[in-house]
Amino acid sequence: MRRRCDVFGWVVCLVALLALAGCATPSLDMSGGRIEPAGPDGGVVIGSVLVQAEQEPPNSWFNRLFGRKAAGFVYDFEIVKIDGHDPEGVHPYADRYELDAKPGEERIFVARLPVGTYLFKTFRHEGLSAMGGDMGLTFSVAPDATRYIGRLFLEVPRRVTMGAPFTYTVQDARDATLAAVHKQHPDVGQQAVNAPMQAR
Repeated sequence: MRRRCDVFGWVVCLVALLALAGCATPSLDMSGGRIEPAGPDGGVVIGSVLVQAEQEPPNSWFNRLFGRKAAGFVYDFEIVKIDGHDPEGVHPYADRYELDAKPGEERIFVARLPVGTYLFKTFRHEGLSAMGGDMGLTFSVAPDATRYIGRLFLEVPRRVTMGAPFTYTVQDARDATLAAVHKQHPDVGQQAVNAPMQAR
């Protein structure tokens, strides 16, 4: 009887782990595998994220005493598919993706996504969900098209504290980005159309 309970317990744990794995949020960067060509049901987007921590420490003694160095964090970005019925991407069944980036290291991504509009919704410091901010940048995926959506440049304070200000811009780094993508996926991006992310 005891052995049967042990086996049952292992089976329950295995099922739970498989369920959790199935619920994992997919990455916006799909460049690790084969990228399917754009088609009627979906398009390809290429872009990058660059997080930069300020070089000079802030003058506030509070920040020096209690702040943590921003350069030591990994930053998680949430991307969600939106539409007219759910413009903020709050629906629990909306398509969601994530992307992580380290300060000072440009994170290039390539993704084949269903046709529609997507929102770079938020970013968070990994492990510190209360520290981060709302982004509000959108990009569109068109059928039978490959689009370059730009580089999201995020500047954060040198030291991270609650409510720390941040700034972001969308930059054009097309040539360098497509050259890097071409090394891994020679057939991707050759006919990419510029369609930079837009602030709402």
